Amino acid sequence: MIDMLTWRYGRKWQLVMYTGAALFYSLMNVGVAFCLTMLIQAASARSLAQLWHAVGPSIVIFFGASAAAWLVMYLQALITREVNLRIKATMAAYLVDDADLATTQTSALSFMTNDLKMIETNGITSELTIINQIIVFAGAMIGAFAFDWMTALAFFIGNLVPLAVARVAQDALHTASADWSTANSRWTTGIKNYLAGRDTIRIYQAQAVVKTRIGRLARGLEDQLKRLTILTGNMNVLGMLLALWFGVLLPFGVGIYRVMAGASTLALFMGIVQLSNDMRNPLIMMIEALNKWQTTKPLVAKAHQATPKRHSSASVGLASGTIRLKDASVVIGNQKILNDRNLTIMPGQKVLIMAPSGYGKSTLLRLLAGELPLSAGQYWLGDTQITDETRGKLSRLFGLIKQSPFMFDDTIRFNLTLGGRFSQADLDKAVADAGLTTLIAQKGWDYQVGDGGHNLSGGQIQRLEIARALLRHRPILLADEVTSALDEALSDQLHARLLQGPATLIEVAHHISKSWQQKYDQVIRLDTDA
Repeated sequence: MIDMLTWRYGRKWQLVMYTGAALFYSLMNVGVAFCLTMLIQAASARSLAQLWHAVGPSIVIFFGASAAAWLVMYLQALITREVNLRIKATMAAYLVDDADLATTQTSALSFMTNDLKMIETNGITSELTIINQIIVFAGAMIGAFAFDWMTALAFFIGNLVPLAVARVAQDALHTASADWSTANSRWTTGIKNYLAGRDTIRIYQAQAVVKTRIGRLARGLEDQLKRLTILTGNMNVLGMLLALWFGVLLPFGVGIYRVMAGASTLALFMGIVQLSNDMRNPLIMMIEALNKWQTTKPLVAKAHQATPKRHSSASVGLASGTIRLKDASVVIGNQKILNDRNLTIMPGQKVLIMAPSGYGKSTLLRLLAGELPLSAGQYWLGDTQITDETRGKLSRLFGLIKQSPFMFDDTIRFNLTLGGRFSQADLDKAVADAGLTTLIAQKGWDYQVGDGGHNLSGGQIQRLEIARALLRHRPILLADEVTSALDEALSDQLHARLLQGPATLIEVAHHISKSWQQKYDQVIRLDTDA
């Protein structure tokens, strides 16, 4: 069974209405052909009475054909909007809730922009075109058979040939579409990478090399698009040629012969000729739409794979407890970041994890928070073993202070609350503990932090991140180089606040004074401890 985008992601009643409108449109097309036969009969009989008898119904039927065409167009726009919204909502839910944070989101960005546009133009529109044209073709065939079955049969047989050719071309188009999608992802990844590193490129005068590489990526993308376009065009041209040979020349020869033999009339033949447009053109349009629809298969597969997971009820009772890692390993790409790590942290303990860069400190925090899966070993929280089923629920137990915080292009209030409801007293306490009281007094809660927080200093961004974590009173707090952007006085103030709190604290750092190290329950060195 064909997996239709419009059926899976659209509203079923809209598609039923669209089918009904297409049926009405097809009926009106047959009516137009019938009116043509009446007009030709009036001309053949040289009868003014027959002419007036044909004009009245023709006016009504022509208006009905126009109304049916408008209704089909309107419902197509309605269905396209609904399907687009549903696919975007599904993809957004998957990216926000379930997508693996260890992998790059560049491919997802490409899907949400370029790929979704191709799904709309080559997928949704093509499906609706195919539905409409099948009904138009069927109506034209029924009307033609009613006029003269022999000539109609010749049209029917002749018009089947292009469809068989289109079927043969589907595999080649599917491969070309997959190659284009891969090239498009490479282009998006490359452009994002080079634009992010423009300062480094300029400082070290690497502009020529980068522009050459961008050009190579662009040529790769455009070559694949050219291949896909030419292949699609070749199939369309071949289909059109075969449609003219077998869908026009053959049935015209049969029809003219039957008129000459007296088995049919010129009026009936011209009625079938009128309907032949609704047999030949729908077939050509169906071939083109089917070829375009085939190009979206890899993209549609991505949309289907992005269906948000339904977490089992087994994870609902997840609660904080002793953290235990047993021979835990994490692999990102082909690189093993953590190798057979063992760890035990009791509730409420304050733990400092130290090591030089490259020993997996940040990776360990992401593992504990559920952002990364284990490649080997076990992770226990209390009496619950963390698996793929339970990993998604860990985030509600953890607060995370990142080394490089992300700031939304919004207000200070939103960046703290993320749209959640908190009392003003809780907000005031969080900003006070994080040393943000002066900033709030000067700028106010509705101050726009700008894209990436560019309206704030590095220290202010770090303190907003700290306040964001403190505000939620999570039982386990993860801190990644939490004071790296703060001065010594504020750093000491913050450490005192974190160490006095009831939450389990797991902090990673490159350097921290011996006096502060002594205040932690455990100090673990990843570069020396087994």
